[in-house]
Amino acid sequence: MSPIENRFPKFTIERESQRRPLKAKASVRSAVKGQIGGRLVDISEQGCKIELFDGSVKPGHRVIIKLETLEIWVGYVRWIRENVAGVYFERPMHSAIVDHLSKTHPTFEMP
Repeated sequence: MSPIENRFPKFTIERESQRRPLKAKASVRSAVKGQIGGRLVDISEQGCKIELFDGSVKPGHRVIIKLETLEIWVGYVRWIRENVAGVYFERPMHSAIVDHLSKTHPTFEMP
């Protein structure tokens, strides 16, 4: 292992449930920055990964996420890498909703 690799140890996060890939535009609001906007990249019952249009949130920030006709989901930013954020939901999303979202917003275009 190189000296640089020693300075940046690898870590893994134990997931409570399987992530499902998707591509869905979302309304994202932060109490600190207001309207941010973004696109969901993946989702699980406990959280999601969002590509932010304005990456000005920080870990610990509370965010409100709204997709189409679904109710709002509140969560907290757990991590940020460039313009991508990991969000942990305040309350779990039902697995049927997660399944529906992943099927109606696939990551690829249907012919």
